[in-house]
Amino acid sequence: YMSTGVAPSPLAQQARRRYAEHLIAGLPGVISAVVETARALQDKPSIPAIALMRRDLAKALGQSGGAWAQSVTDGIRRFAAPGASATRLSELSGTGGAALSLVDDDTIEREILTSRLALAVMDRASWEFSDLRSRISSLERRSELDTHDMLRAHVLARVVLDGWRAAGLNQEGWRELQSVLHDEFAHLVEEAYHETNRWLISQKVLPEVDLRPFIRRSRGGGGGGMTSTGGGAHIADGQTSGAYSESARGH
Repeated sequence: YMSTGVAPSPLAQQARRRYAEHLIAGLPGVISAVVETARALQDKPSIPAIALMRRDLAKALGQSGGAWAQSVTDGIRRFAAPGASATRLSELSGTGGAALSLVDDDTIEREILTSRLALAVMDRASWEFSDLRSRISSLERRSELDTHDMLRAHVLARVVLDGWRAAGLNQEGWRELQSVLHDEFAHLVEEAYHETNRWLISQKVLPEVDLRPFIRRSRGGGGGGMTSTGGGAHIADGQTSGAYSESARGH
């Protein structure tokens, strides 16, 4: 994930590893929520064809959820590895430079689903990403992250969708569960960005950029599914929300 000419930074590398490990640690909760949603869909009234599809989807997820989780975990670790090359990351571009006329419908559908997930993630996590991008760019003395930097949402989105397919799950099932997939991964990535920002602040990386308010999600059910940390919008190490309080909107 390092471009030629970019200053190597052990702190930036460690920050990426922390981001990756936070994603991996949160994956079981995400997978459980998706599986539970698929099970619940079976109880909703629908025409026979949809009912059959939902039963098949719940069964497939029950059998392949673990394989999906493992594939995503492996993908995250692969792109977080210090030796991850620009060539390997360029695999995420999908078409590999092929002429558009030669791109099949399956590839186009994969690009669409990946883009939708990445957009959903950034819709929630864009403020945290902006701060993290500033901190990493400062450490590496660069003006912008690489197009396929592992911190970018579309990299994770591709890993998640490719893992889904590798586990034998189909795109029809993905579309059926798109809402919960978008919601769960958006919350996970926002939290991972937030915790990585918190750690970088503790390492005195752009400490003048305040840590944003963050409301952590609870998995306990009830109460709207959200819980504040520390009795309110969570602000670490005495930081205040300052001019960044607008990031609390929509939470």
